[in-house]
Amino acid sequence: MPDEAPDSREGARKRARRSRGDTKRETREALIAAGIAAFAEEGLDAPSLDSICARAGYTRGAFYVHFADRDDFLVAAMTHLFETFLDAMIATGDAALDLQKTVDTFVAAVSSGRFPVGGGMHFHQFLAACRRNPRIRLPFVAVLEKTAQRLAVAVREGQGAGTVRSDVDPLRLSTILVGLVMGIQAAIEVGYPFEIEPLAGDFSKLLRTSG
Repeated sequence: MPDEAPDSREGARKRARRSRGDTKRETREALIAAGIAAFAEEGLDAPSLDSICARAGYTRGAFYVHFADRDDFLVAAMTHLFETFLDAMIATGDAALDLQKTVDTFVAAVSSGRFPVGGGMHFHQFLAACRRNPRIRLPFVAVLEKTAQRLAVAVREGQGAGTVRSDVDPLRLSTILVGLVMGIQAAIEVGYPFEIEPLAGDFSKLLRTSG
């Protein structure tokens, strides 16, 4: 039987690497999804790693392939939630209207109950975890900073297109927006009554150029 051609062997190796990579990614995603569900049902501290692994259908050995410990896992779960939500919220592709579209998309998420993110995970519990543990707080702060930077791009583009007032600093305004989003999440959790649509309408008026 003739030897397999070198290019065929290389192709097989590449497929094997892709397969292993896909499997690892699927395992990680399943563990994160199981953790988010468990945290939503029981809070951040109650679920054991064994119960999270069992919910995902994997062993503790598989867990430690991907995460150093519980804190590392919690950071991964919250980062996944926030970054997935941000990707869905922050509009791109229309420089003149990206900021307004982002605001409109966020308002729709609040109105429909898709925000707060987390599927029932309590934001105040995560903030408490951030306060007591810098290993959790610092990555979360990095996500917030990244969010502000992404929003600042939309602000600058709107300013360049003449749809956002030019006398505000893009990054400072974006930091205010990040703070507003966190405040709205806290208001929803404590049951503070407000109507998001008129609030967003007045906020948008503050951003527009007078012309």
